[in-house]
Formats: sequence, C-alpha cells, structure tokens
Amino acid sequence: MKRLDTHTPTEAETLAALAPVARSSVVDAVAERLQGEILAGRLAAGSRLPSERELSLALGVNRLTLRAALARLEALGLVSTRHGAGTMVSSWRERAGLDALANLMGSLDPDEPAYRDLLVSLLEVRRVLAAEAVALAAERRTPEDLERMRTIAGEQRARVHDAISFARGEIEFHRALVRASRNLGLELILNTFARFPDEQPRLVAALYDRREESLAFYGVVIALVEGGDAEATRRAVREGLDDIDRDWLARHGAAEDEGAERPPRSSASRRAGAERPPRSSASRSAAAERPPRGSPPRRAPRADVKRRSR
Repeated sequence: MKRLDTHTPTEAETLAALAPVARSSVVDAVAERLQGEILAGRLAAGSRLPSERELSLALGVNRLTLRAALARLEALGLVSTRHGAGTMVSSWRERAGLDALANLMGSLDPDEPAYRDLLVSLLEVRRVLAAEAVALAAERRTPEDLERMRTIAGEQRARVHDAISFARGEIEFHRALVRASRNLGLELILNTFARFPDEQPRLVAALYDRREESLAFYGVVIALVEGGDAEATRRAVREGLDDIDRDWLARHGAAEDEGAERPPRSSASRRAGAERPPRSSASRSAAAERPPRGSPPRRAPRADVKRRSR
C-alpha cells in the first residue's frame, strides 16, 4: 500500500526495534514479529536481514529457534536464503498469498490510514469470491448440500449473543456453500478467512455487529442457491454485498470519500432495492439480501423476505 512506511532502516535500527519475545510458542512469536516488520515495510524488499547471531541476540532466542522461524517465513514467500548472501527480504507483493492480507492487517493499528485501505481490499476480495461461490453453488448443488446449509442456518440463532461463535458458525455455512460449488480452489481460499475468528477477534466482532438481523439472510441465500439461476445470483450477490459493505464502512467511520463517484447500479438492482430487508453483517460473507425480481417462488419471493426481516 502506498501509505505504508517505505523507509529502509539501517541494521542498527532493525536490531533496536526487535525486542526479546515471550517464551510461550517462541518460534511462532519470532516468525510473527519478523513477518510484521516485513509486511509493514519496515524491513524492505531486497534488504538483507542481520546475521543469525545478531538477530538471535536482539530477539532473545537461540539460533535453532530463529532458523525455524525463518523457515516459516521462507515458506510464506517473505524471505529467501541465499548461500553466501544470508537471508534476504523478498517482495511479498509478488510472492506471498492471500494470508498476507490478514497478517498485514494484524501488524497495523486500526487507527492507521493503511489499515482502512487493507480493510477495503479485504471486503472487495470477499465480494468477488462470495458472488462466484454462490453462483457456482446455484448450478451444482445437490439436495444434500441444501439440507446441510439449512441445518447450519438453523443453528445460528443460538449463537447470536457471541460474535466469535456466530462467525465460526457462518464459516461452517460458507464451507457448505463452497463445497456445493464443487470448486476446490474456493474451498482452500476459504481457509484463510476461516482463521479470522481466532487471529482477528477484534475485527470479527466489528464485522458481526448486527447478528440478530443477519439471521434472515441465510434463508435468502439458500433460496438463491436452490433457484439455480447462476447469473442472476452472481449479480444479486455482488450488488447486495457492495451496498452492505458501504453501510458497514460508514457505520464504523471508514466510509469512502464523500466526493467519490459511485458506479451506477443495474436496473435489476434498482428494482430489488426497495425489497431488501435491513442490511446486516452475516450476509457480508456469502449472502445477498434479495433475490432478483421476477424469480420463481422457490427463490425467496418478496413477501417471504419481508416476513423474515421483521
């Protein structure tokens, strides 16, 4: 991100910034510390890390622990070890995977401007993936898939009083949805988001701030999948989630600039706009708040949607 610090620190500055870590899960702590420095740009791509001896002293760990941590970072594409050249910081934008987005958010304070940029990127990625997952599920689902989704949706009511528990339940729903899409790539990508309740609890609590209202949308998503119209479902999910995310960003003081021009919505979206129930957080993961107008009765008719939202 352009707002991230691009200053290339000296070796002395790097060592000074790396205070000793706690002894519990030391390899994890060392890897996370160095990962945060790399993702935030404080260890710039192309720079060489200090020697193992200096790093281990600065972090208060032995060299074996440090090597294990560096091996994890190399597996993530964040560093590379070259014989005779030491350990170099890689260009994570070119080598890291989707996990880096969540990890980078974890390395920043929510008040930092770059955090907002990353949050918007995360929501945009989710919209793209959710729309395609629901559309593919509409084409490929089986009766067993629909039954599994209904079961999980029914269990969510018991989780509304705890954001983390509710988020875990929604991940289960998403997994059933993605499996109905018969796309292994989407299922593996979902694993990144599945770690959010444990790794980003504060963000999860903020994202799931309207859980009671969210319950209505599970039935809407299931109806869209059952309806089988992939193209209409894809459009409805993308446009619906776009509105939901804009509302959430506005509620949490992270709205886009007032002067930013909003792209025009399709006529189908405008017609559906009057039919939507109040927007909520659960639909932000894989839901659309309304089916396309004129869809068959089994696809959550307008009257059913309104009844669910009351």
